[in-house]
Amino acid sequence: MSFVNKCIFSFMIFFLSGCSSNTVLAFSEKNGEMAVLTDYKIQGAFITIKVKSNGCTYYNSFKVELASEEDNAIKVVVVKPDECSMKERVVSLQYSFKHLGLDLDKAVQLKNSIQP
Repeated sequence: MSFVNKCIFSFMIFFLSGCSSNTVLAFSEKNGEMAVLTDYKIQGAFITIKVKSNGCTYYNSFKVELASEEDNAIKVVVVKPDECSMKERVVSLQYSFKHLGLDLDKAVQLKNSIQP
């Protein structure tokens, strides 16, 4: 293995080690639970959520679901918990309401808790 390849390999191992599955979550979200948000904004047929991340929070980490058709309410559910151990930061993610069965002529409610 050449010196350059060894350096690249070493960097990849160092970078990927931040997502070890043996780390403790900075917050107690688990698969299937409602996400705890730091903030959110509903605009048109989209919701932008802000959540704490330890380095491995992506769009597919959450799922937007219909919580109550009667209340025109949604909830953001954890699909894949962030088990990385990098420095905690807040990330913004935007999701579409498409195919949720919401009445977009009525106000949309969010059932998740907010902890800034």
